[in-house]
Amino acid sequence: MKVFSLINQKGGVGKTTSAISIASYLGRTNKVLLIDLDPQGNATSNCGIAEENLNKTIKDLILNDKLAASECIIETQKGFDLIGSNIEVADTELNMVSKFNRENLLKTKLKHLDYDYIILDCSPSLNLMTINALVTTDLALIPIEPHIFSVKGISSLMETIDNIKSMNETIEYKFFITKFDGRNSSYKVIEEKLRGNLDSSILKTKIRIDNNVRTTQNDSKTIFEGKGIRCTEDYKNLDEEIING
Repeated sequence: MKVFSLINQKGGVGKTTSAISIASYLGRTNKVLLIDLDPQGNATSNCGIAEENLNKTIKDLILNDKLAASECIIETQKGFDLIGSNIEVADTELNMVSKFNRENLLKTKLKHLDYDYIILDCSPSLNLMTINALVTTDLALIPIEPHIFSVKGISSLMETIDNIKSMNETIEYKFFITKFDGRNSSYKVIEEKLRGNLDSSILKTKIRIDNNVRTTQNDSKTIFEGKGIRCTEDYKNLDEEIING
């Protein structure tokens, strides 16, 4: 079982879109579980799961010692299963602080599951839930926009992941560029700078900007269910690059 986490301290970089797209593509030929760790619950709602149908969330799983992960799993119509989230997850960290072995709560809960891949959609903040995700993760996938502010935030994120290695020695991380507009010359300049700074830590595939993605998400569809979405092929290439190294 491989665990991938989608993480970035900055919102709006395509983190959740990427998490769902990766889960959807891998789910075509593998058994996949997507876990929504973000209190905004965007991954959950984008999978077509209404809040009233969410009986148990990631909060319940983390805080209830007697609750098994299998009891929180929802079967979606997207080709993968889901453990959902909602706004009530926001105060989970307050209750996690006092728990024994608090950085390993998620890892302990997931270790008996039978999946080929688990995809973790992290909150855009480095909280205790995100630490749990990184401790559990084999590969951290970090979406970044070709923007100067993205460049400035990279070092702190890399430092955080490096610090996690004391609890997870095998964790690896890869960056990938999202919302790329090839018509914008400044994007190309920043892409060159990113690739120069990150070298082998940045994936070759970049995700093109596509305004049709939001419309598709509003209809609770994945990009593979939508029509006329240019970045569909980009995500296929990204997934293959991730899987094949």
